[in-house]
Amino acid sequence: MKNKPNTIFNSLFGETKSERNLQIEFDDILKNVINPFFKEFGFRKNGNAFNRKLNELIQVVSIQKSKWNDPDEVSFTFNIGFFDSEEYLENSNKEIPKFIRDYDCQIHFRLGHVVKGNDYWYKLNKKTEKENLEIEIYNNLHNHLKAILQSNTEFNYLKEFILNNTYILISSIYKIKLFLKVGDFEKAKELLCKEYFKALNPEDYVSKTIYPDGSEFIKTSKSKINTEYITVLKNIAKHQNIELEN
Repeated sequence: MKNKPNTIFNSLFGETKSERNLQIEFDDILKNVINPFFKEFGFRKNGNAFNRKLNELIQVVSIQKSKWNDPDEVSFTFNIGFFDSEEYLENSNKEIPKFIRDYDCQIHFRLGHVVKGNDYWYKLNKKTEKENLEIEIYNNLHNHLKAILQSNTEFNYLKEFILNNTYILISSIYKIKLFLKVGDFEKAKELLCKEYFKALNPEDYVSKTIYPDGSEFIKTSKSKINTEYITVLKNIAKHQNIELEN
């Protein structure tokens, strides 16, 4: 009996593995690990984003896929945010979105900074096994993110979270407002006075370019005082009866 062509090929070169579909593997990770985690804690889902409303505070987690993804690699990261509904209404002419994204949040950071101490992206490629990545994500969600979501359900708890973690992205103005919101007047005053001094004394921006031959070009851009920003700080100080020193 004659061998079939594929049988001859396999006998000569060994069996070939079927091509991996990394997008399907990513969808499996969503279904097997990520979606169940957020469902357990009462999050609503929209695409690859999740919301949990806690009075005026909304917890937000979204999965950002790299714009450089291709058939050979799918990489993604977790963006986490806390959304202050009251602050949004005070500073926007819009209604609160029906579903909040991480870029809407006044406070945000990435899971990688919590777990690894830097900006970390999970990767699906020929060097990684889906099952191992599922285990890693499961552990990171349950051992790190779970505690953050459970403990930061009110603005008072968020205050301590912000003070204890330098990786959190938050504007100086909102940080001041948050401390005022939770009644920590002295810390708000301290932050406001520091920010006012910085606004009056902006640092020049220095950039350095290193050329292939090893030579350097240093450029200094003179900073300008932002009078509008200073007005905002003064208004906060006036409303809170805080005296600012020039």
